[in-house]
Amino acid sequence: MSDVGVVVSLDDQQVEQSKVVLDYTSRDYAAIRTQLIGLAKGFLPEWDTAGEAADFGTLILELFAYMGDVIHFYIDRNASEAFLGTAVRRQSVLYIADMMGYVPVGQQCASVGLSFSLSADDPNAPGTIIPVDIPAGTRVYNSSADADTVVIFELDGNVHLNPGDTDVSAYATEGITISGVDMGASLGMPNTEFVIKDTGVIYGTVNVYTAEGSNTVQWSYVTHLADARPTQAVFTTFMDDQGLTHVVFGDNSAGRIPPVNAEMYVGYRYGVGAEANGLAPNTIDTVAPVPNVDLYAVSVTNPASPVGGSDPETIDSMRYSVSRGGSVIKDRAVTLNDFADLAMQVPGVSKSVAYGTVYTAVHVRVAPPGGQGDDPYMARLCTAVEAYLADKTMVGSTVYAEPTGTNATDSLFQDVFIQVTVHVLTAYNRTSVAAQVESVVRSVMAFDSVDFGYRVSIGLIYRTVLAVQGVEWADVTWLSTTTPASPPVGTNVTNIQTNELLIPRIDTTQVVESVTNYPTFTDDELTHDGLWVIADGGAANT
Repeated sequence: MSDVGVVVSLDDQQVEQSKVVLDYTSRDYAAIRTQLIGLAKGFLPEWDTAGEAADFGTLILELFAYMGDVIHFYIDRNASEAFLGTAVRRQSVLYIADMMGYVPVGQQCASVGLSFSLSADDPNAPGTIIPVDIPAGTRVYNSSADADTVVIFELDGNVHLNPGDTDVSAYATEGITISGVDMGASLGMPNTEFVIKDTGVIYGTVNVYTAEGSNTVQWSYVTHLADARPTQAVFTTFMDDQGLTHVVFGDNSAGRIPPVNAEMYVGYRYGVGAEANGLAPNTIDTVAPVPNVDLYAVSVTNPASPVGGSDPETIDSMRYSVSRGGSVIKDRAVTLNDFADLAMQVPGVSKSVAYGTVYTAVHVRVAPPGGQGDDPYMARLCTAVEAYLADKTMVGSTVYAEPTGTNATDSLFQDVFIQVTVHVLTAYNRTSVAAQVESVVRSVMAFDSVDFGYRVSIGLIYRTVLAVQGVEWADVTWLSTTTPASPPVGTNVTNIQTNELLIPRIDTTQVVESVTNYPTFTDDELTHDGLWVIADGGAANT
């Protein structure tokens, strides 16, 4: 008998001895189906219709192939899900993080600046408009016909309005506060656990108390139950792969067990995370009703978009953080890298770097997600970083989180000005290619692509530009932290060292088609460290 099928080879002797040559690398549906059909034709040559869609036997073979595909999928997953580099299920990565003692960064709420106004009193009807006091916690939100696009904020403090007041500033935090949810009675079991029904619970907002007879016991949150004493009333939380938050109690060895029949209550805030950052300016226009407060003459708006909202840590982020956290983060800060790594555990911190010359004063510079955040938000974020690091530093050391003050986020960045001459191949549209060059240069300098102390090299710009289809050659005619001179480019370019505490960003990128009188530099100048313009000394041809 000759070879039959694609992956199965049979001969008469093998058939007689009931021995079959199998390809054990056939692990998906198509390969298994092909192999089964080859076997069928080899064992049953009279089965002329084997493999045809209308054949009922083919249906049976395809069902077995489907089953084999599913089984092999789970076999592969069991092997790969145990490793951080190959795991694809969020639950698997969370298990690995827990094993390494790493706590993934949870969801963070956005904050927004608001502007309140109260209509002026009518001089013909004095007293019609009276002062208004809006209490903290009052909800404000954007009007929308689609309930799924409504983002709710709660005022951080009281707002007092007199008739005629305009642009009264206030701040609000995204999310909805839930209080006193009855989670049932304790059974007195070790490691009692219950699940909060709402998804999107904001990190650090869960509070728990129990009614134990006539006493109300407030429980404290700890990162790891193992650090608690047997009699401490503590709990911890974790978020599963479905976004649900679990509350876990101790076992009388690490944290105490809630007494039998004690009623357990939980409070928390939940929200939409990073989605809130996309709310456009001047879209928050509604104040929720407040008992005994007349709001008909009150108006509100948000001059700027909310900032600071973030989703639970992604799988890709955890791949980096878990491996670093398992070997470095030990809830203590000794080296500067320890301070920077621990600061990344604070929700709302997207990038961090630490510096200092003496161990008694360590400065930790942090950046919020996207590098966006107003001054009050940055002040709260820096306060949170200092509080988180307070019990993790050596005795006598003080942590100073920054930046704070006026225009805090602007001080994080170093403007980089780039001017590029590109020669475009004849077959390509020069305007389109120039736009693509500008886009890719901006992308490599975007917030998500750079970090503190990132060095902007001449080679990086060249590689980025030359990778664009249609670019035959390119010349970087200006790369500096100062504003580029208009073409023709001047000859005075200084050596720029990137500040180690700044994140570079592009303020202006000019992609030009013709520049003459390039500056020239000696070989000695080009060997200096820093950012230099490299030129050929000749005129450009377009």
